Amino acid sequence: MAAANVRNRIHWWPIAAGWLLVAVVTLPAVQLTGQGSDAPSWLSPIRNFMFLLGIYLPWALLTPVLWQLCRRWPLGMDNDAVVIARLLLLGLPLIPALSLCGWALGFTLSHLPRPIPLPPDWPRAVLATSLFALPSWFAVIGIGQTLAYIQRYRRRGELLAQAREQALAARLNHHFLFNALNAIGSLGYRDAGRADAALAQLGELLRNLLDSAPAIALREEIANTMAFVELQQLLHERPLRLDLHTDADAWQASVPTFLLQPFVENALRFACAPGAPEGAISLSMGVSGDMLEIVLDNPCGDAPAGLGIGLEASRQRLQALHGERGLVDIACDGRHCRTRIRLPMQPLAQHA
Repeated sequence: MAAANVRNRIHWWPIAAGWLLVAVVTLPAVQLTGQGSDAPSWLSPIRNFMFLLGIYLPWALLTPVLWQLCRRWPLGMDNDAVVIARLLLLGLPLIPALSLCGWALGFTLSHLPRPIPLPPDWPRAVLATSLFALPSWFAVIGIGQTLAYIQRYRRRGELLAQAREQALAARLNHHFLFNALNAIGSLGYRDAGRADAALAQLGELLRNLLDSAPAIALREEIANTMAFVELQQLLHERPLRLDLHTDADAWQASVPTFLLQPFVENALRFACAPGAPEGAISLSMGVSGDMLEIVLDNPCGDAPAGLGIGLEASRQRLQALHGERGLVDIACDGRHCRTRIRLPMQPLAQHA
């Protein structure tokens, strides 16, 4: 509801600036074609400008309403003939009404501070103004239809990005659940007690995941990551240690839910592989300019290289959310592996 109110909020300053520009551009033509008068030469441009302001004021006030109608009756939705007919029929009474109101207002403003009676040929003047107002009607409707199309295009892009992000997140969850259940099933043949504890830890982790919003604070993501590490400690004979280094500025950063788990899972896979040197996995998080940077260092064994399903889906998910600013870089040099994740720094309240 709040997002809809923001999109439908009227921005008066561009409307006022646009019609003021029309008045300024039209002033030389009115000045050159206007009839002479006994007024001083310096007063004539002022009166003509006030006349134009009065003519265009009703149009400026009605412009938001016409643009709202363009959003309700958009072109390009397989009913163009009906929409065009509605807009033309609507213009038949509105154009003369706006011209009459504008001409009377402009005449009054241009003769202040001592208004004079309307001239006898004022109906002809209003008719001429109505004919000259036809391009204004088509211009306002054309701009309104263009703005409506841009709004639909942006909204369509937002929905597609959300759908893609949700699909990738679901793919990550299925990948994680498949791996965890396979590992617990294998552990059950060796140590039933540890398998039961791992299953309970998996249930708690999935409950937290299902209760989470699409974007959470980094501190909550770290808590979920530590729960995942505890699950892996139950699944592996080898003890695992994860060292955390976090800047205070990064602690409240907004990140996609389930962002770190695939990368930590990959680090644990390398650290537990045959031939991996002893050492802790290090997870560092900091802010550099307007970017959040996450660096994951881990010992590297003989595990096969490659991004894998989870990591590739995570990379695509970041690109869907942040475009080229969402970066993932993984580099291994034999006995050491470093994963570097960069995404725009956004506080959780701003992301929401």
